[in-house]
Amino acid sequence: MHHSDFIAILANIYKPQTYIELGLYEGETISKVLPYIGTGYGVDMISKPALENLKSSPKLKIIYTTTNKFFESFNDGIDMAFIDADHCYESVLVDFENVYNRLNPGGIIILHDTDPESNHLINPGYCGDSYKMVNYLESRQDLNCTTFPLTEAGLTIVTKKNDTRTSRRGFISQ
Repeated sequence: MHHSDFIAILANIYKPQTYIELGLYEGETISKVLPYIGTGYGVDMISKPALENLKSSPKLKIIYTTTNKFFESFNDGIDMAFIDADHCYESVLVDFENVYNRLNPGGIIILHDTDPESNHLINPGYCGDSYKMVNYLESRQDLNCTTFPLTEAGLTIVTKKNDTRTSRRGFISQ
């Protein structure tokens, strides 16, 4: 299964009101989640014809800038985010923290390129060293994270620990 199909399934389950995608490439993932979101923000540094075609959707805003610049002015809550921009560990970490600090209760963060299947994928033009995020995420006591070996690069899903439907409704004491 391609990661974009898996993320679309998650979007169908979560029905996020605010969806953020950092790193759009050709727009495949954001176009697949579009039917399930309220408002979407796609952030990429490079304009491509496929992305321009997506701009016609009234519920999607494509912004051409760095992820850091985007978060300088974006302060809304986030229900679901897909991080797939710069594949350098340090950049992925900054993107993760920017999203995490704005994550709404019950929100979900998905990171791409966290489980490359072979050494050649660790090159900067592919997954880079973003796979190092898994160790960082697993070391945090406030997070739930699961890594899936989807396609050649892998996906990691992150939620806040004890942030379940039952805990938000008061069924589970914290």
